[in-house]
Amino acid sequence: MSRAPETTGLKGKRRKTRGRQERLIHQRSRDYVWLDLKTGREFDVPVGAVVKLCDSRQIQVLDDEGKEHWISPQNTNIKPMHPTSVHGVEDMIRLGDLNEAGILRNLLIRYNERVIYTNCGGKTYTGSILVAVNPYQLLPIYTPDQIRLYTNRKIGELPPHIFAIADNCYFNMQRNNKDQCCIISGESGAGKTESTKLILQFLAAISGQHSWIEQQVLEATPILEAFGNAKTIRNDNSSRFGKYIDIHFNKRGAIEGAKIEQYLLEKSRVCRQAPDERNYHVFYCILKGMAPEMKIKLGLGLASDYSYLTMGKCTACDGRTI
Repeated sequence: MSRAPETTGLKGKRRKTRGRQERLIHQRSRDYVWLDLKTGREFDVPVGAVVKLCDSRQIQVLDDEGKEHWISPQNTNIKPMHPTSVHGVEDMIRLGDLNEAGILRNLLIRYNERVIYTNCGGKTYTGSILVAVNPYQLLPIYTPDQIRLYTNRKIGELPPHIFAIADNCYFNMQRNNKDQCCIISGESGAGKTESTKLILQFLAAISGQHSWIEQQVLEATPILEAFGNAKTIRNDNSSRFGKYIDIHFNKRGAIEGAKIEQYLLEKSRVCRQAPDERNYHVFYCILKGMAPEMKIKLGLGLASDYSYLTMGKCTACDGRTI
């Protein structure tokens, strides 16, 4: 009597396993899946893939990087993808696969379609969150027509855009008569400096009454960059300091002044640079743009004459030296 249940249980287990395998093949045929390659790398996450061929012995999939893989149906490293992750969404709170792999693939799909902005949760308790991926090229999405399009619109009415965030801040300030704060963060080369310029450009355009003050705010940024930005191995114009810009508006909503505070300047760069990196732009600009007579008067030479400017064995930077 002790063997009968044991044998029945084994047969039941076999039937159950076979049935699970059949369902597995049916679900994955011509469908999108998550493929966990388990490469052992530091930032190892599953990648998206589409099933090309499926039979009882092997499954052929093509991942998002264009690589083919043959996988056994019993392999647990393959899982079905939620429909919302197949073609991407504008707001990632709608993702059914709301995990690291789902977020990264959503950004990749939109980036390949030259859509660099994606909302993350729309309106949250902390405010509106926008994810931007640096395209490293000029896109025609910052024109005066785009500024007018995003003016006085709610988050979500139009596709995600940095102008939507700036507009949301501006009109919340006017409606609620309260200060607004916009935080721009990211790794080196992510586009923080350019995003700051775009927000300032939008605010200057919609504030209504244009004046020399708005122009001063916009033109002060390149000067600050010269003293606080430098060429690194990842970014030719890397900000080596934190910046807090406090913009003041009058009751009519026009810009009437601004205050820029700097903090955490990388002072060590003045006397030491890593290979293929430079000191701050201002030193090279002065030596390149100064008149020969003034150089003689001040006893200055070329950038290559100074050890503090050549430790990285790099003195040139396209577009950053006058």
